[in-house]
Amino acid sequence: MFNTALSSIRRGEWVVALGLMCSAAVPVRGGQIWTLESSVRRVLEVAPEARAADAGVRAQDGALQQAGAWPNPELELRADDKIGKNDGTGGRALTQLVFNQPVPLGGRLGRQRQVAAANLRSAQAERLARRLGLEFQTADVFLRLQLATASLDLAEQRLRLADRMQAASRKREHAGDLSRLELLRIGILRESSQQALDRAEGEFNEILSRFQVRLGLPGGTRPELASLEPFGSVPDLAELQVGFDRHPRLMAASYRLQAAHAGVALVRAERWQDPVLRLFRERDFLDGRRQDVVGVGVALPLPFWDRKTGQIVEAQAREVQVLSGLEALRQELEGRLVQSHLHLSHLIQQGGHFRTQVFEPARELFELTRKAYAGGEAEILSLIDANDTYYQAHARYLELLQEAGLEAAELRLAAGRSLVEAAPSTAKGNQP
Repeated sequence: MFNTALSSIRRGEWVVALGLMCSAAVPVRGGQIWTLESSVRRVLEVAPEARAADAGVRAQDGALQQAGAWPNPELELRADDKIGKNDGTGGRALTQLVFNQPVPLGGRLGRQRQVAAANLRSAQAERLARRLGLEFQTADVFLRLQLATASLDLAEQRLRLADRMQAASRKREHAGDLSRLELLRIGILRESSQQALDRAEGEFNEILSRFQVRLGLPGGTRPELASLEPFGSVPDLAELQVGFDRHPRLMAASYRLQAAHAGVALVRAERWQDPVLRLFRERDFLDGRRQDVVGVGVALPLPFWDRKTGQIVEAQAREVQVLSGLEALRQELEGRLVQSHLHLSHLIQQGGHFRTQVFEPARELFELTRKAYAGGEAEILSLIDANDTYYQAHARYLELLQEAGLEAAELRLAAGRSLVEAAPSTAKGNQP
């Protein structure tokens, strides 16, 4: 039974690359095996955060459409009794019809479109960044459930072995081959195994609930997950840095900077308010008879008192803030990328060393101690110690696999790489 678990790990031989850590979900017995990739795709379909990001893009798209619209005209009608008094006929009549149309000049609409277009591209990049964040959150809960599942299987295996050892020891006690002290120690070993199983079941049920909520699965389902797999070589850091400027968070910040720069030009253009073209038709009593008068006029506000100086300073300061934020974000992401790359490399190296220097020797030690105890060549304390050593080493090895998987997800997040989408893009309608 101990060789089975080890052989399955040996078959992996740390060959799974960073971007290919999981395959697609495959049918199994009428259901499916959930992999990290299939779990991520499911979350991107059902997560409210993804829908909120999509709505943000649609909102900015609407703002872009509105940015090119001219201001609405005004139609003014006037009726009075002026003509009736002048010609003595009395009564009221329509005496004035005025049509006012603000005319946007100075490139204001163009500046508004530039700001809105940059905000739209920023929202699209933010949507990609939000999806990458969801991928990382899904990887966290998925890998925790993988570890909890493997730990539960290991605890069940340990308890089954302890049960068999206890049953065998009782037979030996009846035959007079086992002392009461040894029997008690085996009973303690069995109870410790039961306690470990109870703890593993509690942790499994807790993380299973989180997984079900994250993926929107019915509460009564127990999904089957792909097993924890070891990793192969870490992608080269220089390769991960290729196209780093296309990181969604950097792209979003860059577009915010473009919007802030265009916003300065927009405030300058708004120093001059839109002139108003005025077309009018008036009816009056002239030369002893009613006559119509048609004319045109222009109203041009003069920026004597309000020249938008304060707003220009505000817009320029905001541009500096966005630029500084972009530089700080770049430093943060570059540092996280290097740190995550180093950490993953260390975990893979540590995992390989632990497997060959601790886990496999502990498995061999336990197997040899069992045989020696069965042959009367080893004491019960040696068997208990070998048992604890093996299962502790096995549990730690599973933890290293989970930690490496989570660090790989962190590395993808820092590099702006998606597990399920081809490449960062700000194309509209970028859906899974």
